Amino acid sequence: MISVRHLSKKFGENVVLDDVSFDIEKGDVIAIIGPSGTGKSTLLRCLDLLEHPEEGSLSFDEENYDLPKLDKKGTRSLTRRTAMVFQSFNLFERKTALQNVMEALLLVQKKDKEKAREIAVARLTEVGLADKLDYYPKHLSGGQQQRVAIARALALQPELIYMDEPTSALDPELVNEVLDTIKLIAKQGNTLLLVSHEMQFVKNVATKVIFLEGGKIIEKGTTEQIFEDPKNERTKQFLARNNIHPGPEYTI
Repeated sequence: MISVRHLSKKFGENVVLDDVSFDIEKGDVIAIIGPSGTGKSTLLRCLDLLEHPEEGSLSFDEENYDLPKLDKKGTRSLTRRTAMVFQSFNLFERKTALQNVMEALLLVQKKDKEKAREIAVARLTEVGLADKLDYYPKHLSGGQQQRVAIARALALQPELIYMDEPTSALDPELVNEVLDTIKLIAKQGNTLLLVSHEMQFVKNVATKVIFLEGGKIIEKGTTEQIFEDPKNERTKQFLARNNIHPGPEYTI
C-alpha cells in the first residue's frame, strides 16, 4: 500500500494543493483528471520532490516519508522507489537511446556496465525500440523519444511510476503509439500515477480516477464509478465537456 496524506502546496498566497490524501494499491493505474491549472502536475512534482510542499507525507507500506522535512538520506531513499516520465521527455541530447536508459542504472543504482546494458536493451525492446538503440534523440520522433523515457523509468524497477501528461508534447499522429506503450506496461502490473487530458484513454486504462479541482479532490473512485455513475455535479460537467458519456464496461 502506498499512501499520500495531507499534501498541501502554495505558490505565494495561491493554494495549489489543499490537504490532498489518497491511497494507491500495488498494480493500480490511478489517473488524475481535472481542468487546467488545478494542481495536477504540481501534485506529481511534490511527490517526486521537484517541488517542496508545505505539508504532506508519502508512505510505502510501513515506511513513511515526511516530504517537507526529508534530509538527503531520506530523499535518496524515496526517489529510488519512484520514477517520473515527463511531458518533455528530458533526454540527454548527446547520449543515444541506449545510453539514456543506462545512465541512472550506472550512476544511481551502481550497476556494472554489462548488466546496465542488458537491462536497457530489454526495456527498449519492450517499448518497441530495439532497432533504435544507437539513435540520438534528435533522430527520433517525439513518440519514440517518449518511449525511451518510459523505458528509462521501467529500467529502474520503481515501486511507483509518475507520468505527467505524457502525450501533451506530441503531434496528434504520434499520441497513440505512446498510449499503447502505457497500456502495455499497465497490463504488466506496474503501479502508475498519471496525469492525462486524454479522457477516453483514461477510461480504458485506469483502474481508479481522482478528479481534482482548485487543489482539492472533488471525487475519487473506480474508473467505472467515475465515468459511468459520477456522484458530484462538477465531475459530471467536466466529463460531459470532454465528450465522455456512459458506455460499455472495459478492462485493462
